[in-house]
Amino acid sequence: MKTDAEGKKPSGWLMAWLPATVMVLAIAWQYRAGLVGRVYWFEDISAYFEPHWTAAARQMRAGYLGSWDLGAWSGFPLVGDPQIGVLYPLQWLWLLVHPLKLYAWLALVHPLIGAAGMYRLARLRGRSAAAAAVAGLTLGLGAFMVLEVRHAMFLATTAWLPWVLVAVETVASVAAGDEKRKVVLAAVAGGGAALALAILGGGWSMLLYAGWVIGLYAVTVENRRRPLWGLAGIGVVGVGLAAAQILPALSHLGLSPRGIGVEYGFASSFAWPSWSYLATVVLPTAFGDEARGTYSGASNQWELCGYGVGLIASLLALASLGERRGRTQRLAMFGLLVVAAELARGADGFLHPLLFKIMPVAIRCPARALYVWVLAAPILAADGLDAVVERLPRKSLPAILVVLVAAELLFTWRSDNPSMAFHDTRTRPTVATQLRGNPGRATNDVHLAHRLHNSGLAWGTESAGGYSSLPIWRYLHFLWIANHGAPYPHAHLADDLTAQGLWRFDSPLVDLLSITWLIAPADRPPSGTGWVKVSSGGDGIDLWRNDEALPRVFVVHQQRVVSDEDGQARAIASATFVPSREVVVDHAVDGVAQVADAVPGLRATGVYALDRESALSLAIGVQLRVPGVMVTSEPWSPWWRVTVDGKPAEALRVDYALRGVAVPAGVHTVAWTYEDDPLFYGVSITVTTTLALLVAGIAWGRRGRRRRT
Repeated sequence: MKTDAEGKKPSGWLMAWLPATVMVLAIAWQYRAGLVGRVYWFEDISAYFEPHWTAAARQMRAGYLGSWDLGAWSGFPLVGDPQIGVLYPLQWLWLLVHPLKLYAWLALVHPLIGAAGMYRLARLRGRSAAAAAVAGLTLGLGAFMVLEVRHAMFLATTAWLPWVLVAVETVASVAAGDEKRKVVLAAVAGGGAALALAILGGGWSMLLYAGWVIGLYAVTVENRRRPLWGLAGIGVVGVGLAAAQILPALSHLGLSPRGIGVEYGFASSFAWPSWSYLATVVLPTAFGDEARGTYSGASNQWELCGYGVGLIASLLALASLGERRGRTQRLAMFGLLVVAAELARGADGFLHPLLFKIMPVAIRCPARALYVWVLAAPILAADGLDAVVERLPRKSLPAILVVLVAAELLFTWRSDNPSMAFHDTRTRPTVATQLRGNPGRATNDVHLAHRLHNSGLAWGTESAGGYSSLPIWRYLHFLWIANHGAPYPHAHLADDLTAQGLWRFDSPLVDLLSITWLIAPADRPPSGTGWVKVSSGGDGIDLWRNDEALPRVFVVHQQRVVSDEDGQARAIASATFVPSREVVVDHAVDGVAQVADAVPGLRATGVYALDRESALSLAIGVQLRVPGVMVTSEPWSPWWRVTVDGKPAEALRVDYALRGVAVPAGVHTVAWTYEDDPLFYGVSITVTTTLALLVAGIAWGRRGRRRRT
């Protein structure tokens, strides 16, 4: 069939403008919260994204990029968790707009960007305007984009991936010749920029499966040799531009819970219970809808059933097989869907256990393999619409199909993603105001509402608890030991510990963390001694003070040497461990007494001065009669550096998870500084790549002008 893109004039205003207009209006209606002055504030939006985005904005206003924040986990690297998107340029608008308002606007902008990318890709493939609009609607209003409004990183990453495919298609379609080489290089640069934005967006869990689709597309497109070279160039440019996020995230990954490995039972959670879930690829609400309380499938809908594109789009995708041209590519995409469906079965299938042996961390949550359908279905549906119209040449049929696809998807998700007025989200517990006026670290009882787990990030106070996907594992394990009185019982991660806060408050490890304040439910007073109720809020949340908390920084003069990590975990879990008297270290510190040779009267020594300009630095003045180990109740990280009287000293990992440094007798100044080497090198690579692209662009522009003259 000769389509609009092949030179045939559009048949009137209807076919020229209606499809794209319907696409834009339908997407705007589905994600209209920002347009009508409302915001989203449910599930992870309130508990995870608003607090982290607020903290990142606060840091950027202070002049640094998310290196280390004290608002959760007693200190952790914001930029180490790519899902936050600290370096994603569109989110820097949080400097001007409240993060919740920005979230609502980006929830609209990202589906529009993704839909526009699919529209452009379909037109490059020679599809009609109506077919291109169906491609955009299938992505922008499909189950994934609608249900993942609760997870901003998946929307951000998905929005830019169609533009990577646009670049691949452009490279394939440009004719040979020196004049066309500039177009190819521009496509590679543009595709690399789109890939970089997809990486910076933070939805890394889906990039593996996106890579399958993009790679298959490049292999099966006509003139495949050039697209493969182009894809390699796109990859190099994309990784170079996104290095500022990639290096910190990869460096932090080894320190996170993923660094200890994942047990298969945990990795295979959220798998399809049966082949019957294949119906959700066509009808995502085949098992009901969580928003309307009718969902009857296995937990939870957005993980298991969040990849469908609707009945009409699916039928159009099947119809695409009727067109001969490009059938190999379409068959390959359907084959990829079959592979993804087999992976989605998890432990009940054979592919997922096999792939887990190769990439145990990347292959968690088997149903996510269906993401390949999120990217492939729009392409197939566009091809299918033109195939149907070719056999049923009715002038109004393309427009009717566009409207029907939009209507079906809007009706399917009519109750999802409830919005609310911004001012209704600003109600905070009474303790929020009280904590702001009192120095010291706080924490929350995990039995409080989920959104309070990251209260420190949201309120700008220090907190020992938190909620995030990639905290520092040793610190997380430290909290586990405080709660259970024993080390984590698994060699590899077997539980979702993203919100592993404190619920037991009689452990000496709580005092060791210098937890001064506790916000707790009114019906759950803290266990242990030393807790004094400060206030009872009318909102059911009480504030308690810990009078037995150890200082933020103190010096002990006895050491217990335990060389292996498991032994250190057991040592701090022991009932005989007294953190105010001894410190657990992995190698002996000169001049400090061994616990076995305990010296009577050697108790913890306080410090006489603390100076903290930001979360990235801490200066301490101390005067000691005998040598000791200074314990700082913040997590150890290899990027913390320490000096004693201006001279570099060894940053010790003490008490399994915290920071320490050996200090000789006398008067000394100890200075801690966070030097984020991965971020520095990553930014250097990103800047170098950007400059290289600019220089190449200028050079090609001058070369073109010389050839024309």
